[in-house]
Amino acid sequence: MQPLDVNALFSRAEQAFLAGRIEEARADLVRVQRVSGPHPAILHLLAMVEAKSGAAAAARAAFEGALRLAPRDPQLLNNFANFLAAAGEAEAALAHYQRALAAAPSFEDARYNCALLLQKLGRLDEALAELDRVAGARPGDARTLSARGSVLVALGRLAEAAEAYDAALAADPDRATAAAGRARVAMERGEEEAPALYRRALTLRPGDPELLLGLAEAMEAEGDPRAVTTLAAAVGARPSWAGGQKALARMRWEAGEGRAFTRDLEAALAAAPGDRALWLAFASALAEADLSAEAADAAARARLAVGDDPSLVLLEAIRASEAGQIERADRLFATLPDGTSGRSNLEARHRLRTGDYPRAASLLDHAREEQPWDVGTWALTGLVWRLAGDPRGDWLLGQSGLVEACSLPFDADALAATAARLRSLHRTRAHPIGQSLRGGTQTRGRLFERGEPEIGALEQAIERAIGDYWDLLPPVDAAHPLLRHRDRRPFLKGSWSVRLTDGGFHTSHFHPEGVLSSACYFVVPEPRAPMEGWLELGGPPGGLDVPVEPLHRIEPAPGRMALFPSYLFHGTRPFASGERLTVAFDVAAR
Repeated sequence: MQPLDVNALFSRAEQAFLAGRIEEARADLVRVQRVSGPHPAILHLLAMVEAKSGAAAAARAAFEGALRLAPRDPQLLNNFANFLAAAGEAEAALAHYQRALAAAPSFEDARYNCALLLQKLGRLDEALAELDRVAGARPGDARTLSARGSVLVALGRLAEAAEAYDAALAADPDRATAAAGRARVAMERGEEEAPALYRRALTLRPGDPELLLGLAEAMEAEGDPRAVTTLAAAVGARPSWAGGQKALARMRWEAGEGRAFTRDLEAALAAAPGDRALWLAFASALAEADLSAEAADAAARARLAVGDDPSLVLLEAIRASEAGQIERADRLFATLPDGTSGRSNLEARHRLRTGDYPRAASLLDHAREEQPWDVGTWALTGLVWRLAGDPRGDWLLGQSGLVEACSLPFDADALAATAARLRSLHRTRAHPIGQSLRGGTQTRGRLFERGEPEIGALEQAIERAIGDYWDLLPPVDAAHPLLRHRDRRPFLKGSWSVRLTDGGFHTSHFHPEGVLSSACYFVVPEPRAPMEGWLELGGPPGGLDVPVEPLHRIEPAPGRMALFPSYLFHGTRPFASGERLTVAFDVAAR
């Protein structure tokens, strides 16, 4: 019998692994181990084989065994970090990436992988710094440039993201992730080329649902009447695509199709009555269109069709409550098990509606324990504390400097030019579902990322005003949902314009994505009654008939801007006739 050639057998195992023949690779490695005993290279490859086959425990044991023998092997550390990241062990993965880089500072693959994990964890500045180092070492690397674009998008730096994606595509015109990212940035920035960029991305990923949705939204933003039919065709080819169905319903509503806006969803459900995701999309679309009773009934039908679960019961309960079906909502909430995700906040709203303020307060205490910085929970908490005369209400809502109004440094000509530019961006015919405005339209994308000079001048003026506001805030307070950010740097996040016409108004609402929010006026109608069209801050939302008055009322005027915490309920009084043209935005901090 000829002696076993260990090197040849190991090489054969490597080739089998690379070819995806996992069982062959494992069998050869087991034979090699019998002869050679533990060896870091053998254990390393075995770990990769076990990970590929889904044998997580065996893969971990092999990785750990290899590292005991070769604790400073950078490739081994990198691959184990990748394994840990995939297993959801982020901190352990970061530690192993750092060990790999300490052993080999020029190991750019480990740095790149570390950056991707930092991005996933929301540590965006750190992720960008790591990618910048990789890009410096590998100039023109399309993969790194595309990843930089993704992080810059998450940071809200869309102009820089566009440059990164353009550079990635110059290096590799067929990089699909860069093409898709560049198209999305173009739509968010209002670039005329956005539809063409989506079509280019679709040549690289034919039939990709998210790209088809993006194309339709880009066409809609440009006022192309074919947007609805484009998305309808994509949804028709994939009727179980719940995200596309909901987007199509929204688009039909904004195109002015009225109650027929859910017809595609209803047809899909008739063909697939057991599709839970479609039921959720249907109920959600109805609720966002203020059709609460229909939404509750849709949730009830979903429970019959796909089986009971707490999320569907909760959905039916809160929509029934909003429809005024109090007894039905009471019965449903009573059946929910303790610990149902989202229950505390939503049931608190219901208890406020029924006047059970102590129960609402208790539920909100629990909701803040579950999610300490949830904006909606703080909005309801402010109402409860005011109802109870709790001094924490003043701490949350009444401190000096939390609500301010100022005037932008724009003369009449600048205001008129800005108003004309804003007016040109309103291209839909009905108010968007799921938003606060009634009797008007809202722009899509990120207003302040657009390239028009009027928008750029407005952004600069607003940034200066935000800086002045921030400088005068009360001292930092780690327990306060706004003041905990006091020593951080504010930056503009979302931004949009709203155009209201005869009888238009905003329902009382809060902004879940910001820490600071705004209303900035460019055109206001001539009032016909006292306080017509005024902004009201701190009043309860519609359907919650709680006995609290607004804390502030601000008269709109061209060039005037209000700044207030995002958790403060705010809405407007209707006006009889005319036009009101505003800009709104959210501010975050880092």
